[in-house]
Amino acid sequence: MACFDDARSIRRRARNGYKEFASRRSNTVYLYSNATHLFLPLRATHDRLRRKNVALVSLLTAPPQPHGGSAMCSNLLKVARKTARAKQKAMDSIHAKVPRETVGRETTNRFRMQFQAAAFAALEILSGKEVDRVYCDYHDDFVVRRSVNGSVEYHFFQVKTKGRLNQQWKVDEIFSLKKNGNLDTQEKLSAIRDSIAGKLFVHTIEFGVQCKEVTVLSNVHFHDDVYEVQQHLSAGQSNRAYIARFIEKFSEIFSPGSPLTGDQLKAAWSKLSLLQVSHLGETLEPFTDAARNAIWRHSEIDLQKHEIDEIANSLVSLVELKSCSPISNLSKEKIELATGIGLDDLLKVLSISTTVYKNLLDGGDPAAIKVASILQRKLKNAGASESMIETASRAKVSWDVWLRTARHTFPEFDLELLLTEIDTRCKAWILSGGVLSDLGTKIDELLTTALAKKFQPLDVDLLLGGFCASIVRRASR
Repeated sequence: MACFDDARSIRRRARNGYKEFASRRSNTVYLYSNATHLFLPLRATHDRLRRKNVALVSLLTAPPQPHGGSAMCSNLLKVARKTARAKQKAMDSIHAKVPRETVGRETTNRFRMQFQAAAFAALEILSGKEVDRVYCDYHDDFVVRRSVNGSVEYHFFQVKTKGRLNQQWKVDEIFSLKKNGNLDTQEKLSAIRDSIAGKLFVHTIEFGVQCKEVTVLSNVHFHDDVYEVQQHLSAGQSNRAYIARFIEKFSEIFSPGSPLTGDQLKAAWSKLSLLQVSHLGETLEPFTDAARNAIWRHSEIDLQKHEIDEIANSLVSLVELKSCSPISNLSKEKIELATGIGLDDLLKVLSISTTVYKNLLDGGDPAAIKVASILQRKLKNAGASESMIETASRAKVSWDVWLRTARHTFPEFDLELLLTEIDTRCKAWILSGGVLSDLGTKIDELLTTALAKKFQPLDVDLLLGGFCASIVRRASR
């Protein structure tokens, strides 16, 4: 306990009827009075303490002073400590009681893992192949759309998770099937229809041939009996009585008003799949690692840790936004935008300009996303604006076209010398810090060389494209 102010200030304040003491380590001021009643200090005192980032915590009446001011300070310190212990005890009491329920927290974790599953599935869009859209919390937990030979196919997912990884899903949890007893009441049939797998089977009926597959996806494994039901369903027959009864009642359960044909039944039975994955968790770490590998696999974009951490958060936030957006009274077009994730959404998450990507794609670049990502990051770090990066992407496309023609027009030796010179100067530019203005200098210097003059069509824009191509090659090694 130390005096907050100097002696002169204390004497002045004592004349006003109170004194102050402060702990330098805790920035806490205790005020006590020589009077027999409590009082409030002047507002100016409060303001001064606030400017010094000091907390005013107590107003105390001073005890008798048989031994002078030191006894007063000692007594004040005891009171302050007692008060602090009481406050700490009051705070600790909330943790000494068992919470009534934590369902809300657990439900939030379940939704977070659902968002992770949808975000991971959406990354396949980057491959530019069949998957072109993922719908979030629309018709099901998420739906993957594929375009195959001009036809649209849908893959429906139910995401079901458990808190402990050593748990397994059982038959009654997935199918609401009991191993004993008949399926002889509407309640039993309705329970199967409303089960996890049952909700997926409804899609196989409603969407017909457009429903390519339905999947129960989880962070834990399935019991062997669950796989047995799935396999026997796919085969259309079973030596287990309860599965055989399920197969027999399938049409009545899922299409009571319109009996299914044999082909429809076989198609529906064969579409169910069970998938256990390890990239779902209460934290983002498993998802982040899996997302980095998926981005590399689908686009060959290699990301640094700080980049993938930010992207992983953005992906999950994007899915959450798409899952929670209200869709009542919206047109089909607006529902498509509100619930679906497409390539444009992923390009934004990856900080890739859509214009840059389309420039490269239209130019016939088979790795347009990868090239766009490299150019975007390297040139942005060099200080280039978005418009300059778009110009560079067009220059890179023009260079690729020119180079294909040049290989048949100019001597191969001269062309290889030019490419080597571009690579050398590009390397020097990168090693020197990669400042945009220096890149312009490197291009101007090369353009005035005797070697460059052998290629009459060469100009600043073409050489900019050549340097961009070199940047991409170096980053891809």
